[in-house]
Amino acid sequence: MHDVPVIGEWPERVHVTDPARRSTQTSTGVVRHAAPLTPEEARVVRSLRVTSPARTAVDLALTSSFRDGVAALDGVLHSRSSTRDELTAVLDARPTARGRVGARRALSFADAGAESAGESWCRVLLRQLGAPPPVLQQAFPWAGGRDVVDFWWPEFGIVLEFDGLSKYTQARWLKGRTPSRVVVDEKIREDRIRDRPEVRGFGRTVWDELEHQVKLRAELLRVGLPLRTAY
Repeated sequence: MHDVPVIGEWPERVHVTDPARRSTQTSTGVVRHAAPLTPEEARVVRSLRVTSPARTAVDLALTSSFRDGVAALDGVLHSRSSTRDELTAVLDARPTARGRVGARRALSFADAGAESAGESWCRVLLRQLGAPPPVLQQAFPWAGGRDVVDFWWPEFGIVLEFDGLSKYTQARWLKGRTPSRVVVDEKIREDRIRDRPEVRGFGRTVWDELEHQVKLRAELLRVGLPLRTAY
């Protein structure tokens, strides 16, 4: 309802919050969570009463892994459906909630610059692999416009792009072009970025490399990015 990113399969059960309950109850299709809920944390979307984007993202961060919590928090920050202050206030209002330490860690790491769940997952893996913190969505201007890259390490002159399938399938990215035309345009764009004097290395990663960290690690080392942790 809020277009909050989720990595992996959708849950089999619907999760609802019931302030009147004293304990969580699980049935065949619904999980009823016992938790407080203020009027400000509820919305009506397409005739359905749902939690607000901030409450939804915080609930996911409280009950999910660090990776999935970051993806949700990145998503609402990037879409501007919630602010960091709103997310912090919602989390602060749950001082006894389970998972609060992990959710706080995910919120401190969240960044509005991540444009997709894949980029959020990549950010988490970069941290786990010991990569220095990158600049997100760095713009490189040129005569005909500007090229924006997903991850940029200015001290090393290294660019890393995350290529999701949507770039070649969704109308938002195709903009009237065929997938084959997108591939050609992307190659021209990559060559233009590589030709910049400040760029000394250019790497790419895809979903498969996120699922197999050894491949992402190998790509980072190939382009010359130092990793601080031992494999």
